[in-house]
Amino acid sequence: FEGYRSRFVKSFSGLENPGREEISAILDTIADEGHQPFIIDPWGRAEPKEITENKFFITYLNDIAMEKTNGRVYDYYGIDSQAAAVRVITDDGIWTAGIKYDLTSRGTIELLGASLLTLMLLYASVLGYLSKSLADDISRVAQNMNGIVHGENVDLDRKLPVISNDETGDLVVAFNKILELVKVNIESIEEKQAVLIEQERLASLGQLIGGIAHNLRTPIMSISGAIEALKDLVHEYSDSIGDRSVNEQDHMEIAGEMLTWLDKMKPYCAYMSDVISAVKGQAVQMTAYGMVMFTVDEAVKRVELLLKHELKRYHCVLNIKPSIDMRTEIKGEVSNLIQVLDNIIINAMQAYDGKGGTIDMEIVRSGDNVEFIIRDYAKGIPRNIANRLFREMITTKGKNGTGLGLYMSYSTIKGRFGGNITFTTRDGCGTTFFISIPCITNSVEEVYGWEKGQRLIHQITGYLLWMTRSG
Repeated sequence: FEGYRSRFVKSFSGLENPGREEISAILDTIADEGHQPFIIDPWGRAEPKEITENKFFITYLNDIAMEKTNGRVYDYYGIDSQAAAVRVITDDGIWTAGIKYDLTSRGTIELLGASLLTLMLLYASVLGYLSKSLADDISRVAQNMNGIVHGENVDLDRKLPVISNDETGDLVVAFNKILELVKVNIESIEEKQAVLIEQERLASLGQLIGGIAHNLRTPIMSISGAIEALKDLVHEYSDSIGDRSVNEQDHMEIAGEMLTWLDKMKPYCAYMSDVISAVKGQAVQMTAYGMVMFTVDEAVKRVELLLKHELKRYHCVLNIKPSIDMRTEIKGEVSNLIQVLDNIIINAMQAYDGKGGTIDMEIVRSGDNVEFIIRDYAKGIPRNIANRLFREMITTKGKNGTGLGLYMSYSTIKGRFGGNITFTTRDGCGTTFFISIPCITNSVEEVYGWEKGQRLIHQITGYLLWMTRSG
């Protein structure tokens, strides 16, 4: 601009009454390549015509020429343009002569636009990378936290790597500390749970032994009386030795009485043996686990034997109603199932509050499962407790219960038998527990009926023998 102003001064100074052609020639000489000379006559007509399209530009060009501004004017809309102008006085009036030039070209604008777009894309890429990195870190924390909340198998010894030194890194560090605290708390809970389980086991065992001691009193007293009677017969036989009045018939009578007393002692001894075997099976550690088999009949006999005293104590009657082949086999430790059944049945007895009542235990076949249905007709379980049963160690017995029994029963049926345990209850009408356990595949007798199954087995055996003899 300053360059054009100085050229105007040199070129137009001293001119006297120049014409349009002379003014145009001077402008063509002054103008640099690519710049556009223009003339506005005293009547406001401009050349070239592009200038006339912008009235705003023409108005301010005149002001520039009259030095009303700082000497330059800007075009607008798109490309940034300037113009330098000067007044030329002739006889016809005042002419405005000048040169219009662009500060920026379309190519420059396109380059700037492309550069801006490139920067935006680069910024978006960097922002995307940082966002993904941030999202990945937060996602890893959220995923592990969600696993802890929902009880999934999260490796508490595996810390999340800290890969940034910002707030996200602080979040990961905080989560790792939480993980350490969770591990410590879980270990503490497991230790306390083991103690509670052992206490519950010992309490159940103590209750069991108390009942067994009461059950053994009668056979022990009977055996003791039989021993005293045998002792008297032994003394009588000893005194008869050398007595000529005692004949062979008398000796036979004494021996016969001894055998009678011995025969009376046998069922008591058998009963005591059964009781001791049952107690021995229930006294094993709860952690002992072996994949063995037992029949429904074995389980039922043990339940009857072990609960005999408790039923008398609570004045209750247990009705066992099997609708299944009692030889049906179940995989697992019979003592584990007995502990579950005993716990639920004893809870049913206690639900009558010492007033006595009836407890029904139905045993049915449901597909490939054996289902034990234990039903009492007492007061039922309150709704606020029923909603939390099996999920928490909760009890209806106040300070007399821990709630661990049913909690352990649920875990035992689920974990050791692969079964399920549910219940229904109604206030004032009682509670029914449903214990469903997989059983071993049906035998031939179960599929075809006992008699038909036996005939089929004999036929198959006979056919195999015939094939063997025939070579």
